[in-house]
Amino acid sequence: MNDQDVSRKDFLRTAGSVALFAALGISFSSCSSPTAAETDPAPTPPPPSGSNGITISGNTITVNLNTSTTEGLKNSGGWLLINAAQVIVVNVDGSTIRAFSSVCTHQGCSTNWAFSSGLFECTCHGSRFNTSGQVVRGPAASNLPEYSVNRNGDTVTITKS
Repeated sequence: MNDQDVSRKDFLRTAGSVALFAALGISFSSCSSPTAAETDPAPTPPPPSGSNGITISGNTITVNLNTSTTEGLKNSGGWLLINAAQVIVVNVDGSTIRAFSSVCTHQGCSTNWAFSSGLFECTCHGSRFNTSGQVVRGPAASNLPEYSVNRNGDTVTITKS
């Protein structure tokens, strides 16, 4: 065995380890001492409640339709996924707004939703629901629970019960 063979083996071992770690999403950190910013980062404060037009207080969600985040709900076909409240909201016909649980009745996915052609699709496993919350294509077998919605001008109040 010569020095070149050992170097090649070391190289391949190291390259293989790096490839494995990269595939698994594991990163390397340096061996140097961390800086003060790395050990004591300043926390990023959350946006003030309601700054995006959505306020959640217990089982009540208030949506102000006059923000860039929420203004799509003013129009027919506009929809909004409110992850923090696990709610999907849709403007069915330009005036009727409905709200449902965003927890899919198939396997509980709650953040992977799309809306197109009047149908919500849970993109975890492909279940589809209409704007009444009814299953139109499985694997989900149960409809989405619906919540009470009250609209007063550009303010929508959703009550989860």
